[in-house]
Amino acid sequence: MNVQRNVLAGTIASVLVCFTLVFMMACDKSKVKYNATTLVRPCDNVICLNGGTCKDGLCYCPQGFEGDKCSIRWSDRFIGQYQADDECYTGASGYYNVTINGDPGYAYKLNITNLGIACPNRTISAVINPEKTSFNIPMQNTCGDYYLSGYGNINGNYLNVFLKSRDSMNHTSLDCSIVMLKL
Repeated sequence: MNVQRNVLAGTIASVLVCFTLVFMMACDKSKVKYNATTLVRPCDNVICLNGGTCKDGLCYCPQGFEGDKCSIRWSDRFIGQYQADDECYTGASGYYNVTINGDPGYAYKLNITNLGIACPNRTISAVINPEKTSFNIPMQNTCGDYYLSGYGNINGNYLNVFLKSRDSMNHTSLDCSIVMLKL
């Protein structure tokens, strides 16, 4: 009788060990973290927005978004109305207004309206760099015979822009340095 009990106890113990091993192997270890006393799932109560993903309790944001929950668009710091002081501008007041909006389809792109003397009242596009304080204006033709390109950076309420205008008909170019104050 003791032999039967020992065999039965050994069988039950073997089944429990096998079940435990199968259960532990089936867990997705990338989503489960173990510590000394408990099982912790660090992403259970974390909400990442705008396509962000949670890993080890932190949100990893896609291009164009930042913040604890990926809720801040890179373009937010640039958006607004600016007063431009352009070394190439010869208007009566010495200044002109520029508007910067975020691109609705891409959180890392800007639409800049009325920038530079070669392209008044037109919108050009810019791409924000990953460090999120500067942008590039890729070469584009939004102003008839003029091709525009350049770059800029933001520091507090000031935006410094270097803009190159190329006239494809007259084969001339103009380099302008523009300092803009956010209004």
